This record gives sequence, structure tokens and C-alpha cells, in this order.
Amino acid sequence: MKPLTPRDKLVVWGLAVVALLVVFYFYVYTPKIREINVVSQQLKAANADLARLQAQAARKEELDRRVQQIQHDLQDIEAKLPSAREIPLLLVRLESLASQVSANLILIKPWPLQNPQQPAGQPQPSRPGAPAAPTATISYQTFSLELNVEGPFDVISSFVHGIETFPRFISMTDLRLSPAARVGQVSSERPTLTLGLQATTYVLPESGGSR
Repeated sequence: MKPLTPRDKLVVWGLAVVALLVVFYFYVYTPKIREINVVSQQLKAANADLARLQAQAARKEELDRRVQQIQHDLQDIEAKLPSAREIPLLLVRLESLASQVSANLILIKPWPLQNPQQPAGQPQPSRPGAPAAPTATISYQTFSLELNVEGPFDVISSFVHGIETFPRFISMTDLRLSPAARVGQVSSERPTLTLGLQATTYVLPESGGSR
């Protein structure tokens, strides 16, 4: 056998290196690249799922905070609404307020409790004997009264302010201010005025709370 020349040896080594590179490319490099691409796609999908779950968790925390705030606001509002059995005490407190500001309470006329009016257009049974559509439970009633007080302007102003800052929520409507009609009244620097107003509050039914 004829010995290989240096050039032949170089060609053989070159072919061997090329063969090794081809084997490495097809059996090592290419599979690893495919594996890296698969893992990269899985990582992207996992990051997207994580971001979505984090956004949902943030929204849930925000919703929980909003629900807690609404519940707190409702408790504050309910605390300012008298129950039906507190109506006599409410009238006594209004009389006491008039006395504290030196106003002459000449009329306090309570009206009967009223249920809030149901919205118009509620569905009705389509035929006789059909079950009635469910309606929302009435959780409060309205209580109105008419008040007339007399006194100088600063006294009337103090009385109105006292109602605005009353421990129980009271809405004032139909305010009427006029000079007091008194026979033989002598004009002075502090003329007597008459204030007439209608006040309304929302009352919790007896079964609506533990108070």
C-alpha cells in the first residue's frame, strides 16, 4: 500500500473534521436548538399566564377594597337612619334642638310612615293564575313631618344648621321664611321670623335591624 502524502493526510483530516461537524450539527446542535425554542415558547406562555393571573389578582384586591368601602359606607348610612321605634325620640330631639337655639317651635306635625314607591313598568303576570314576578325587598320607609318655628334670623339659622348636622339623616324641603304674623308686634333690630319646612328621613323597619 502506497503511503499517504502530506497533502492526502491533510485532505483526510479535513474530511474527518467536516464529518464531525455534520454529525454535531444534525445530532447535537439542531436538537438543542429545537429544545431551546420549545422551552422559550413555554416560558413566554408561562409569563403571559403569570401576567394575566397577577392582573386578575390585582382586580380582585381592588374589588374587595371597593366592596369593603361600600359596606362601610352602608353601615355609616344605616347608623344615621332611625328605626321605626325611634320616631318618638326623633321628635323629642327636634323639640330639644329648638329649645337649645331658643327657637319657638309652634308646629311639629308627623305624617304616617310611607313605603317607597315601586318603579313603574314592573312586569305583570301574563295570564290569570300565573306566578307574580319577584320584587325587591323594601329595606326602608320614609317618614315626613312638618315643622314651624319662630325666632330672629340668627336663631332660625341656628335651627336649620342643627337639622343639617343632626345625628340622624334628615332632608329638608319646601322651606318658607316669612315675617311672624303677630298682632301688635313692635319692629326692632331683631324682627321675629317664621320658618316653615317639610323634613323627611328614611326609617328602617322594625324587622330591618337589631337596633
